[in-house]
Amino acid sequence: MLVGDMSIHRRTSTSEDRISSLPNTLLCQILSYLSTEDSVRTSALSKRWTHLWLHVPALELDSSKFPDDFEFGDFFDNFLESGEEDIKRFDLVYNVDEHIHEDFVARIDDVVNRGVCHLTILNELDVEEELVRMPLSLYSCRTLVSLNLYCVVFDAPRTAVVSLPRLKTMHLEAVKFDGMWLLGGFIPRCSVLEELTIVTDDGDELGVVIVSSKSLKSFKLKSMRSEETEDEGDPTVVIDAPRLEFMSITDYQSKRLVIDNIGPFAKVDIDFIFKVEDDDSFGAMIINFLTKLSTVREMIISSRTLEMIHDNCEWELLPQFANMSHLHASFLETSWKLLLTFLGCCPNLQSLDLEFDSFPEPEEIELSFVPQCFQSSLQFVGLRTPIRVEGTLSEMKLPMLFLRNCKVLKKLMLNESFRNVIQKVRGIRKMSPQFQTVALSNI
Repeated sequence: MLVGDMSIHRRTSTSEDRISSLPNTLLCQILSYLSTEDSVRTSALSKRWTHLWLHVPALELDSSKFPDDFEFGDFFDNFLESGEEDIKRFDLVYNVDEHIHEDFVARIDDVVNRGVCHLTILNELDVEEELVRMPLSLYSCRTLVSLNLYCVVFDAPRTAVVSLPRLKTMHLEAVKFDGMWLLGGFIPRCSVLEELTIVTDDGDELGVVIVSSKSLKSFKLKSMRSEETEDEGDPTVVIDAPRLEFMSITDYQSKRLVIDNIGPFAKVDIDFIFKVEDDDSFGAMIINFLTKLSTVREMIISSRTLEMIHDNCEWELLPQFANMSHLHASFLETSWKLLLTFLGCCPNLQSLDLEFDSFPEPEEIELSFVPQCFQSSLQFVGLRTPIRVEGTLSEMKLPMLFLRNCKVLKKLMLNESFRNVIQKVRGIRKMSPQFQTVALSNI
């Protein structure tokens, strides 16, 4: 044997000896960072490793990767029956030819009762008659930290049995709740819940969604319902979360969205319209919603939502957003006057990102009044448009308005669509003595 080969052999043997000296519990912990498929492959290493994967505290399964339902069920059962160790993490992609309710619930119930901390179940069955239901034991799992469910069903439990004292993160997508029972008695019993995501789908009958939590920091609501759906739309949503730091709402079907309480310096991302017809109180409902958001620190607001405000509200009733330091807004051509009014409600705004689907006419790009933030606080402005700028008067007047009227402006960022006019824009006389640069960016 050559000297180099002997050196490699010694290093390999030493590495193998070090691994062999580790206890099984530590080896299983190491294997838990691998996929279950790779973990099973280690059974070919030696006799000691043959059954070691069965005691790993993590299991990832995709039923479509098995030859048939029987092989999938047999593998699942073999793992569950191999020992009584905790299953800290369980991920399942479920798509079988024949769903057997009793077998499925029994297996998931076993996982829940084995101290699961992180549970993900993605159901890909598309036959409505084969709804995949969760075991009731899931409502009282004392070890669960994160829960991610897609297209499954919850049976309505007795409220008294709901207790998830360690659950911090919950993602529910296309999840159906029997009896239209949803979250009202669920969330308050998740005493440390910090992140909640709800994605609704066609056919969901959710009633009223009550998001009431003293611990919640992040809430996302997204509707995947088609606007042509013939049902009664998304539920009324009520939010009472005094520690909420981030809220994102994308919904074009709800009849009502009520904010009772959120954190005083939250960041919000709102893209919604209400599904209401001929309601005299519609404008007042929108103003009330915005008033509850008046303490936020950052806001992203869509052109749809601004158009709803534009068409249905008395602008002079808009609240003051005294805490707001950053605003990202998308605007349509008809929203220019509303933009000025909205900026007038943000007296301490420091950063402004504007996205235009189309430009207003040149004669409309005027200041009927100078917003207070132009005078004292606005330092950064970003302008973007998907339209290729050709150097016309409208495209020139837009950056000119900010450069000539913002007294403390430091930077103006333009996206690539402004490349053809960038040199002319740089030549505009600036109002602010602190101004640094006009720059192109990928914003």
